[in-house]
Amino acid sequence: MASGCSRKPPGLLPTFDFVAYGDCRHNTKVHREIVGNIVRTAPRFVLVTGDLVDQPDQPEDWAEFRDIAKELRSKSEYLCAVGDHDWEKSDVFFRELKMEKPYFDRRFGDVHVFILDSRQMFKDPEQVKWLEETALASKAKHKVAVFHHPPFMIYPKRMIQADDIRPQIHPLLIRLRFCAAFCGHQHGFYSTVRDGVRYVVTAGGGAPLAHVDPSLGLKGDLSRRFYHFCGFTFAGTKIEARVFEKDGTEAEDLRFTLCEHP
Repeated sequence: MASGCSRKPPGLLPTFDFVAYGDCRHNTKVHREIVGNIVRTAPRFVLVTGDLVDQPDQPEDWAEFRDIAKELRSKSEYLCAVGDHDWEKSDVFFRELKMEKPYFDRRFGDVHVFILDSRQMFKDPEQVKWLEETALASKAKHKVAVFHHPPFMIYPKRMIQADDIRPQIHPLLIRLRFCAAFCGHQHGFYSTVRDGVRYVVTAGGGAPLAHVDPSLGLKGDLSRRFYHFCGFTFAGTKIEARVFEKDGTEAEDLRFTLCEHP
């Protein structure tokens, strides 16, 4: 379980194939700093785990988000799952992200991305049927899901939510041979491997950080209560991951392999 912080001074950031972050509402100064550093890594696409704004029915919240993310969205494909803070006026969220449905897929070479809607805890049979059919038909080497509510958490206040969603989505990801799932909602960083699926909770984009309990996880899990983003690089049969603080400092002890296929 990672507890300390192995720091490397901010400097020239590496180039990443893709980046993930989320829960960027509330503290716009933090969000702006993170986005500025993500832009420096020149990712082809960005996976966002939801909760873009505090109040989705307030135009000024969306105007601020738009101003912060405009350069990143102009240079990288920005793929976002809907979060619980986005759904009060979810039609605004969908219009802003140009989404026709709350779930869809994109293929980037060997990576097949599935953006999913976890608002009903995956009890919507239409979405589940679409996911099963589309994922089973996929020939991609790597299949990754992106949705807001994680099936595994180390945040005592929200463990009941994880217990509710886990039986709905975790067995499905195993059966459909997903490599990984990116989630938000638990504000901070947490990564765990369960039954061969790597879960990455990246929810340190600006929302108030959660008081987590690492003892609720497994031996070998990685966690830290900090603002951050994650960068990913294709390395032969692997996808390698690195985690950075908001100022571009790498947390070197949080490096991990997202997935590997011989």
